[in-house]
Amino acid sequence: MEKIRSENTPALVLDSGDLFFSPQANLNPEFALKKALLFGRAYRRMGAAAINVGDMDLLLGLDFLKNEFSQGLPLISANLIDPSSKRPIFRPYVIREIAGVRIAFLGLLSPDLNPQVASAIKTAQAEVLIEDPVKIVQETLPRLQGRTDILVLLSDLGVIRDQMLARSVRGIHFILGGHEGRPLQMGNRVGQTFIFQSSSKGMYLGKLRITLENPTSPFTDGGRANQIQEQINHLDRGLQALQKMKEGSARPDNRNNDQMIQDIQRRKEKLLEELKQAQQNQNRGNRFIFSLEPLEKALPQDEEVQSWLTEAGIDRD
Repeated sequence: MEKIRSENTPALVLDSGDLFFSPQANLNPEFALKKALLFGRAYRRMGAAAINVGDMDLLLGLDFLKNEFSQGLPLISANLIDPSSKRPIFRPYVIREIAGVRIAFLGLLSPDLNPQVASAIKTAQAEVLIEDPVKIVQETLPRLQGRTDILVLLSDLGVIRDQMLARSVRGIHFILGGHEGRPLQMGNRVGQTFIFQSSSKGMYLGKLRITLENPTSPFTDGGRANQIQEQINHLDRGLQALQKMKEGSARPDNRNNDQMIQDIQRRKEKLLEELKQAQQNQNRGNRFIFSLEPLEKALPQDEEVQSWLTEAGIDRD
């Protein structure tokens, strides 16, 4: 983030949920708490804009999360409800303005709690209500009308629920998830909503670059042309392999081979038409490019962070 900001690139840091989860939460709660405190410290140091509360974050208890929030961590959750007040425990959304663009970030977690989480909540006697995500979004969108140019959902629902939500509710531009930890480089599109996931354990940085020209127009995928070209290159390699097989075959009957070649050529022709259209759109109108960047090799060891680990008594994990 220091490197990106040193290049005068307007950028916001986000997290879609389960930031604090550690497999050692039950076996070694003291160690899990040390790690969680470091994560909170790191995200404050990066100046995070919004962090969604995931279901696994509840393993550390509401008191921990509330304390992190009081320390300035921008936790959000629209459907994590206090049963006594019937109000969200954290802010349901935040609106950040960057480079003159108003972006609303709304947070959701799944009502289907992991059994480990449900047990921990019951043991702690800290009841929570988790409202239906679709209902909550439908109630929240009118409040955001006229106040924001782009709506981004930080989701701990999982891809299937993300898709269901996008079919049920219009007006969400992007859904950034991470519940399953399955990286989605190309993402999914449902209507005018684009759905992406980064990977688990911080192995990849999901980077969404947005260009907004008209807030009332839909977005197009500015990286679509590159994706189509990769598919065409893959088909070309397949054609070359089939041609070599045909040339090297002594069999007089190559009808199956010829049929496969014709099928691939038809698919390639269709993709070439799509490529032409994508190239025309990639530099005009509202557009975005999403990429996943591996972090392990890209980041040098940071002396400040290393000092935090030393102070916390964590050598390695």
